[in-house]
Amino acid sequence: MVKIILLDSNSLINRAFYAIPPMTTRDGVFTNAVYGYLSMLARLIAEHNPTHIGAVFDLKGPTFRHGIYDKYKATRKPMPMELVPQVDILKELLAEMNIKILQREGYEADDIIGTLGKRFDYDTIIVSGDRDVLQLVDHNTTVYNTRRGVTDIKIYNLESLAEEGFTPAQIIEYKALAGDSSDNIPGCPGVGEKTAVSLIKDYGDIDTLYSRIDEIKGKLKERLIENKELVYLSRRLASINTDVPIECSLEDLAFEGKIGQEFYDHLSRLECRSLIERFKKAAKGAPEEEKPQKIEVKAVFAPERVKIADKTELFGLLDGEIKQIAIDFSDKISFAFDTSKEFYIEPAVSLLDEGMSYDEALKCFKGVLEGGAVKVVFDIKTLMHRAAEYGISIGMPYEDILLKSYLIDVNRIPKDIKELTESCGMGESRAAAMLALNEVLDRRLAELDLEKLYRMIELPLIPVLFDMEKAGFRIDFAILNELSEKYTQEINELQARIWAIAGEQFNVNSPQQLSVILFEKLGLKPSRKTKGKTNYSVAAEILEELDHPIVSEILRYRMLTKLQSTYINGMRSVADPVTGRVHTVFRQCLTTTGRLSSNEPNLQNIPIRHEEGRNIRRMFVASPGNILITADYSQIELRLLAHFSGSTDLIKAYNSDTDIHALTASKIYEVPISEVTSEMRRAAKAVNFGIIYGISPFGLARNTGLTTQKAKDFIARYFLTYPGVLEYMDSNVEYAKKNGYIRSLSGRIRFFPELKSPNHNIRSFGERAALNMPLQGSAADIIKIAMLKVSRALKDGGYKAKLILQVHDELVIDTPLDEAEAVKKLLVENMESAAALKVPLVAEAKSGYDWYSVKKPQKRIKV
Repeated sequence: MVKIILLDSNSLINRAFYAIPPMTTRDGVFTNAVYGYLSMLARLIAEHNPTHIGAVFDLKGPTFRHGIYDKYKATRKPMPMELVPQVDILKELLAEMNIKILQREGYEADDIIGTLGKRFDYDTIIVSGDRDVLQLVDHNTTVYNTRRGVTDIKIYNLESLAEEGFTPAQIIEYKALAGDSSDNIPGCPGVGEKTAVSLIKDYGDIDTLYSRIDEIKGKLKERLIENKELVYLSRRLASINTDVPIECSLEDLAFEGKIGQEFYDHLSRLECRSLIERFKKAAKGAPEEEKPQKIEVKAVFAPERVKIADKTELFGLLDGEIKQIAIDFSDKISFAFDTSKEFYIEPAVSLLDEGMSYDEALKCFKGVLEGGAVKVVFDIKTLMHRAAEYGISIGMPYEDILLKSYLIDVNRIPKDIKELTESCGMGESRAAAMLALNEVLDRRLAELDLEKLYRMIELPLIPVLFDMEKAGFRIDFAILNELSEKYTQEINELQARIWAIAGEQFNVNSPQQLSVILFEKLGLKPSRKTKGKTNYSVAAEILEELDHPIVSEILRYRMLTKLQSTYINGMRSVADPVTGRVHTVFRQCLTTTGRLSSNEPNLQNIPIRHEEGRNIRRMFVASPGNILITADYSQIELRLLAHFSGSTDLIKAYNSDTDIHALTASKIYEVPISEVTSEMRRAAKAVNFGIIYGISPFGLARNTGLTTQKAKDFIARYFLTYPGVLEYMDSNVEYAKKNGYIRSLSGRIRFFPELKSPNHNIRSFGERAALNMPLQGSAADIIKIAMLKVSRALKDGGYKAKLILQVHDELVIDTPLDEAEAVKKLLVENMESAAALKVPLVAEAKSGYDWYSVKKPQKRIKV
């Protein structure tokens, strides 16, 4: 089940810095704080097996508290120069782990943590070196407070706070009286910690204290009365703001536990090699004793469990007619024919152990897996790959517990069968529990009218994805090496130019050394005011504000080294050494919209914004003698908006093949289409696509360079131009508020608990998500239907062509040259017929020998 860890990162890295003796690489890069922080993070991942992680940072500059009290944190010393660059290094490492980094100008990290804790009503651990966050403890939230260093941790929950005589809210009241010297919160002068504790225990809060002030005697009473205004000011300063306007969904914090090679390579460069094994071990999951929170069940589920000792006994059980079998191939192999009895095998680990090896046991299931019995499995696609290693081809029929759970509630996706069965109070049972759960999930699918989506789209898609993963995408290592040499040469040239401008040689990759060069030797000043000349960040957004010829060289150097390490060296490391192909994994049960995601490696994020990034696609090539055919949907979400809204003007425009962006520009700018300039069209395009995501005037202004008022006017004119769109959007949100969910074109469902939140920001997020879900979800439905149709057509037609990749709204096929024209037509035809809308679906086909050089579409193929 969902378990969130929120890291108060500035607090933690600061404690790590002072707790661990100085450590540097051979190049002089300080790493002790990074090492301490990551050591703690590895331990947290290993012990708690989190499903979501957020790393929250403070930004430099004043916060809203400085507006309340200009002396706030005035006594705090600047960050040590040895620590400053380590913050940037840490952020890079966290990003490489795919851990979300959160920060917001004008707010502190604990404000963001408080906001997220309130927004997501799930089991949450807050890790911080500050006691301020104790006020956030509640029935779902536990605080892990680091005391001395990063290993001495005290755990606070409601019970442990109560034992100390406090409620979470009273932490604020205590600080109002005692103050906080670290933050320069004044409190009441003359009132120490013991007195403050005594007063809070006696009166509960400062409001009650002042209403009964006459009960206080002597000097204490005088001090309290004299400093009443200061006490209330201190309470405001100590109170964590839980309504920070920050965009962050639960999906943004998702942590899969799988860490890529880029992260480990970075640790190697930092000479923190001991952390590599710790993270590799930690990423495998939580230790056995870590139990997810159980859900109460009405009856005890306790099937008889029988251990199988040898192959003869196993074959005897698997022999004969089997109508249904649930199988779990995890650490222990278990299977069941009904819910009353479960058989399990403890595979022999070495030749000295008694019993069957894992391989021997798995091979015994060949007949069952390939036969006509209904196979009930958690994540059937993973089992397909495992079975294929032993020459076993799993055939229909089968049922996927993971897929059913995902379709029923995309907000609560179990990580594995162990988590699911234990959360349902089913003890050690796996296979028998799956049979029981399968019946429950089937009833729930029927109740939610999801059976057709499951049976007709998602379940048949599994073997299609399996075949795509198995086929892989061929890498041309000659091109890869060419790019590597080219980028390496330019990286070296850039480094030489940077050194020449700087007047000395230094490690360009070292934030600390770069900071010294830029802000001390060259005397550059960032536009943002910071404290102390050594307290400067060298993050890209800071460098972009500097006016000096060295900056462009550094930014290009960083861009090329990123491409080199992530995509060139990264693809080299994951490519199959025998086939020369990369085999991505398509995650079918991850996103809240129903779209597929790709990882190991992620082929959906190959950079395309700059030419050097686009060049990476040159290394992805067709098989020998083949050509790549690609096709993607044109403006599918805008076409879906026209369909759902019923907007007469949008429908007419698409049915007449009118340029929708030019049309919108002509309406907004009130000029004929013939007079629409490219600049006008770009602005209209931003409006068209921004409306889908509920864009604000501020967001549109930022994207287009318009003033906020001009952007506001554009949005208003858009809704006047297409009145059906506004009506559709309003009715969509109202439906979600009334019913709690929204559906896609194929019935996919997403629940929106955010819409019932008392917090305005959470509700607003829910409204935007509800607005967009039918469009994103339906686009996901359509591309999946297209994949099924294309795969079936290729198979039925006896083609050798293979569907190898899906990227957003694009499909990629690797086909023999003599099949190219027929396959191109087949691809377009099946994509365009995937759904019947009020406007035509248009798929634009391209072809080429590599993914970069596919031809631009000349004209769409008529079918």
